[in-house]
Amino acid sequence: MTTKPKLDGILGQGSTGASVVALQKRLRELGFTGKDGKPLVPDGQFGQSTLNAVNAFKTKNKVHNVGTSAGKVGNSTWDALFPLEPKSPVALEPVYYSQEDPRWRNTPYTIRGDKTQTIGTSGCGPTSAAMSVSSLTGKTVLPPEAAKYAIDNGYRTPNNGTAWTFFGPFAKLHGLHCKQTGDFEDARAALAKGALVVASMRKGHFTGGGHYVVLAGLRDGLIVVYDPNHDNIKYGTDGLVNQGSLRNDGRVLAREAVIRKEAGQYWIISK
Repeated sequence: MTTKPKLDGILGQGSTGASVVALQKRLRELGFTGKDGKPLVPDGQFGQSTLNAVNAFKTKNKVHNVGTSAGKVGNSTWDALFPLEPKSPVALEPVYYSQEDPRWRNTPYTIRGDKTQTIGTSGCGPTSAAMSVSSLTGKTVLPPEAAKYAIDNGYRTPNNGTAWTFFGPFAKLHGLHCKQTGDFEDARAALAKGALVVASMRKGHFTGGGHYVVLAGLRDGLIVVYDPNHDNIKYGTDGLVNQGSLRNDGRVLAREAVIRKEAGQYWIISK
């Protein structure tokens, strides 16, 4: 978080006020729910639903939650809920590419001669890799170069896009480090340090099947997402993905809960 709300003492069942409202909003933002599985209502009343969400958060994030600390929100829990984000070491705005750019959208991306398989239809992986490498190295690495590398080295699958094993070797080729993880907290921490993260998205707000996007930073508790499908129509109207005032530019802001729930794997790419 860029700012941290004030914590008014130790919070627990029966607590009320502005700190409880901030707690409930943050737990809701992170996807932690009440006992009934419904999102918390930020009413400023620390009841059973808030307790359920607090316990789930503390358990998941390994914050001390036994004895007299069980179900309580003190400074250590508050710090875990509202981590301060250092200024990103990436000085420039990350490079954005659309897989549907007219320059390469019709470039074949296939290993079985299927004319329907192009960078525009199935090249989200190479496009995401090209964005990451160009941003971190300062070199211009375009999606067709990444797609050719995937094809030439066996990382293009017959029917399911780009293999997970593609990103590490391609990053290494350009002098970058790549770490694969299934842990959102690892990915988030890396973003705070200036890395970029390619995420494999499952069915949800970004895709009806599978799709790669670039997590390009943190902003006011939200995840900056560079979507190679610049005119994606899957974002929905629930407010969890914000396209901003300029729509269809491939740059959106997503609630952490969306990425936590819908991303299957992450590739942390760094210098």
